[in-house]
Amino acid sequence: MARRLLILDYSVDRSEAPLIAAWLPGSVEVEVFRPAPGTAFPRPGSAEFAIHTGSSLSICDDAPFQTEAEEYIRACSALGVAQMGICYGHQLLARAFGGRPAVRKSPRGLEVGWGEVRFSPRACSLLGVPQSCRLFQYHFDEVISLPPGAEILAWNEHTLVQAFIDESRRLFGVQFHPEFDEAKGNAHFLKDRELLAGRGFDADSLAAGRPDPPADGRFFRFLSEHLREGR
Repeated sequence: MARRLLILDYSVDRSEAPLIAAWLPGSVEVEVFRPAPGTAFPRPGSAEFAIHTGSSLSICDDAPFQTEAEEYIRACSALGVAQMGICYGHQLLARAFGGRPAVRKSPRGLEVGWGEVRFSPRACSLLGVPQSCRLFQYHFDEVISLPPGAEILAWNEHTLVQAFIDESRRLFGVQFHPEFDEAKGNAHFLKDRELLAGRGFDADSLAAGRPDPPADGRFFRFLSEHLREGR
């Protein structure tokens, strides 16, 4: 029987779900939910695991779906549903259990580019990553506190919580974007040339970089192969 995965796509341009779905094996039945006025969130537990996507929205503001999203995350956690959060989704997981004080605007401003991330020894073992990786970064906000019992898996000079795991609540959050490979990531930088220039970044310089190791879906495999089983 196919396993069911729900992607909750919070991206304003609806671009995130297709990027993530491309990394998922064909044996996984993927459903996509995009919050909209008057549309109720899916029933918690209707899928075996869920991914909360990135967004150009700020976690420090109250999105129209904020209350419903946080309630959905807590309800899924209570049912043992494994949940992964990416960038905005990572921050949303933290805010669902820690409230507004769990997140903030980064005092260092925008982090963008193929940024180096350091992983703990346990993270290297769990995720199959080297101690240092270059990964796609594009965020203004950050997580500053985690639910009791959660463990930081990765960090860098810009952002203290680049990744975390909360095994008791079946939560896995990453501030970086593992859905972007080299081609798609660099195309995204070039698309935002004017916006980045206004922030003091050169899109061509950013697009000269690449992920290291190359993007291969390992973070998504971790969600389904490890966190779902609660090992």
